[in-house]
Amino acid sequence: MSATASLQLQRRYTRSDPRGAFPRLPASPDIEHNRLAMFWRPLIDMTDSALAPMHVRMIAPVSGWLARPEPGRRSWFAMIAVAGLRHQVVRHAGLDRYDCREPTGLTEQLRTPRWNTLLDVIARFRDLDDGTRALLVFQLAQLSYCQYVFALTGVVRPDGDPEHDRYAYEVARVHARYPGHTDRALAVYDALAEHDADPLLALAACAQGISNAIRGAQDTSLGRSFETRGQRAAARLGDQWHSWLVISRFHRAVALLRMAERDADGMQHELHAATIANDRLTASAPEDTDALVALENSRILTESKIKAAGRAPTGETARQVRAWSQELADLDPNCPEARIIAGDGYVTTGDYAHAAVQYIRAGELGTTAGAMGYYRAGQCFDALGDRSNAINAMARCLELDGSAIEPRTYLEAHGAAPPGGDTP
Repeated sequence: MSATASLQLQRRYTRSDPRGAFPRLPASPDIEHNRLAMFWRPLIDMTDSALAPMHVRMIAPVSGWLARPEPGRRSWFAMIAVAGLRHQVVRHAGLDRYDCREPTGLTEQLRTPRWNTLLDVIARFRDLDDGTRALLVFQLAQLSYCQYVFALTGVVRPDGDPEHDRYAYEVARVHARYPGHTDRALAVYDALAEHDADPLLALAACAQGISNAIRGAQDTSLGRSFETRGQRAAARLGDQWHSWLVISRFHRAVALLRMAERDADGMQHELHAATIANDRLTASAPEDTDALVALENSRILTESKIKAAGRAPTGETARQVRAWSQELADLDPNCPEARIIAGDGYVTTGDYAHAAVQYIRAGELGTTAGAMGYYRAGQCFDALGDRSNAINAMARCLELDGSAIEPRTYLEAHGAAPPGGDTP
């Protein structure tokens, strides 16, 4: 790296309340003119918005699939919302009347046609085929109703039937997203890794297995077991669009394993293999929702490259990392997580001013991720000697999460009173 960051960025603040405290922020009561709702509308009432983060824009097509079921219809989207994200959004948007612990709890006058479609499918859950159940599970996860998924589905184990096992895979992905449920997901991925009838599903399970073995279980030996089985599954795939998609995801997961093994060269080799598969994917993306799937894969791959450059530098120039950071921000401009990782890329190059811009943009989008964005922005401004903007960013962080300890400490140390707030 031609420019090395000296800022020891603390990526996360600690909380006085592990669950966080999300203040009710004043906002327009009219959802049509609510600033945050313009970005998060699909998550609030399933109304589509071109301004929404990429993963939230997937709600609309899946709603259409649930309204008009077709045999064999599957979702290939990768990203799943953080559990409880919808609650954070409606609190920060000042739209408390939309807050409900279960989708059935939204009052009738606030339900859109898509929301009613969702409730209708939920009511018929016992009569649904496994393919439609899988789509419903993904939709509920995108609306961040993880606990509701568990109550609805119970424990779903693979049984060798391709459609049922796809359903089990989707439920496992929700478990993987929920704190403390990694082992439940890994048990399903382990069973699916041996799937003879559907090598594509087996490879997808191996990719998920590697990621969760590293991120959730911190078990590299388990990750290597999934890698070995994934290589066998990949060898059985044909030369087709969905194969390139899952192969790219698999190599990206193996890159994470190499990072955990402190094998920087191996990590770069896997990212290169993931890029080759992604290039084939994007060059032939169908003119339908699969085009969004391809765009999503490019977005996640760019994110992986930035993370790799920050954690195990292997010769990328600062110019290259900055280019990836800008590319990520352009691909998903209204996603707070994307903006934060773009900011992290700039920090890696020592460009704290541009990093702060990305972090502030994340903060403006609300949610816990936005609070983390403001916290990192505050640190960047402090490193730049810009005390005024550092204080403002730390205060903004507390406005989004009243339980944040380090931002409060910073404000107290520099003579600024922490903001109040109506917290639950």
